[in-house]
Amino acid sequence: MGPRVRGMLKRCSPRRDRIGAVLASALVLLAALALTDAPAIAQERPRTLLDMLFGNGLQQPRPVYRIDPRARAAPPAQRQPIRRARKPRPKRPAPSAAAAPTAPTVAEKADDAKTVLVVGDFLAASLAGGLEDAYADNDMVRIQAAANGSSGLVRQDHYDWSRQLGPLIQQNKPAVVVMMIGSNDRQPIRSASGTLALRSPEWDTEYERRVDAIASIVQKSDVPLVWVGMPPFKYDRMSEDMVFFNDLYLQATNKVSGAFVQVWEGFVDENDGFVYSGPGVDGQTVQLRNSDGITMTDAGDAKLAFFAKKAIDRYMAGETSTAVGKIEPGMQLPPIANAANAVRTPPMSLDDPSLDGGDALLGGGSGPALTLQTSPRDKLVLTGRGTGHVNGRADDFAWNDKAGAVASGNNSIAYRGSLDMNKVRAEQGIKPPKPMPSILDAIMDDWAKQQQQQQDTPAKP
Repeated sequence: MGPRVRGMLKRCSPRRDRIGAVLASALVLLAALALTDAPAIAQERPRTLLDMLFGNGLQQPRPVYRIDPRARAAPPAQRQPIRRARKPRPKRPAPSAAAAPTAPTVAEKADDAKTVLVVGDFLAASLAGGLEDAYADNDMVRIQAAANGSSGLVRQDHYDWSRQLGPLIQQNKPAVVVMMIGSNDRQPIRSASGTLALRSPEWDTEYERRVDAIASIVQKSDVPLVWVGMPPFKYDRMSEDMVFFNDLYLQATNKVSGAFVQVWEGFVDENDGFVYSGPGVDGQTVQLRNSDGITMTDAGDAKLAFFAKKAIDRYMAGETSTAVGKIEPGMQLPPIANAANAVRTPPMSLDDPSLDGGDALLGGGSGPALTLQTSPRDKLVLTGRGTGHVNGRADDFAWNDKAGAVASGNNSIAYRGSLDMNKVRAEQGIKPPKPMPSILDAIMDDWAKQQQQQQDTPAKP
């Protein structure tokens, strides 16, 4: 370093010292101000990005808010709910008589109407109600219900049907007796010898005897018996016992030549399980059983009557009803002749309109007309009589008068048909073949021939 530069440094050193002293005093003053007025400065100046990221090292106190009670706003008034005026509902018109469900028309019973006596337990009462509706329009059939809801064949101390049934038949003089019982019989039998447990061998024997006694009472009264079987119930054990009861009822009914009505399939599904709802008598799905799974609804009563009515009608077939016994004006009686018995038909013109086709829709025509003459089918099936001989008809299989069916003679084999086989043999020299020997004769003949050949053959020298 040269002397000139050294001189310049010496001249600048005092000025540099003064500047350094001023800067040092300024720094001290700033540090003092920072320690005393740092919170006020931090509150006055806005926060920078560095302050938000790293903070300024000072914890700012939260401002204290004071509420002046004089400046408190009054509470808002409670809102009142707005009530809207409801429009008056139009009154529904009362259902007319036509819209109300119509009850079945009950015909006034004739004086000589036949009585159907229905006896048994509470299910018999349901059956009687269904039969009353089923025969409501028949003035020749009267339903008489004589059921005891809590009765059965076990508790004879409560109600003894073996003593009560005979007087009921004598009093009502029914044309048919309908019995339906067994729902209350799932209990022990108490007798003089002791108590018999349910479904024990002794219980089964005693119960079968009582069932046969009921059937015998009806038979001795000279009245047909229709015994309606038990339906299934909600509980499986109860349904199992009903199957056993139905078998006893069927056997007892057959002994007196009565009719047993099986209703089981009408109250089960395709898996033979109990159902609450099922098809009614009109084919629509309806509720057949009440919620207890034991009693019947009105639809169930109608279905019981539907099954029983078929058997009752077989015994009441000779009785006439209003629809059959009275001839209304304009009614056409069925023809006496049967079309199946016609031998010839009247000629038909080629321009007859009926040749163009039927004038009724498919399925809309009437059923086969009733006639008073027996058809050929009924003659053959019911009475065993044929249709008779009619010349020229398709079923005329008789021989004509030109030759007899069988030639005269005693030998049925030689004279079979209209050709004399012996005459043909004599003219043509035909001989009948020899009869074939039996197997044993053929073996013996063959052995004899072999022996003869061996004897005829000369021995070799």
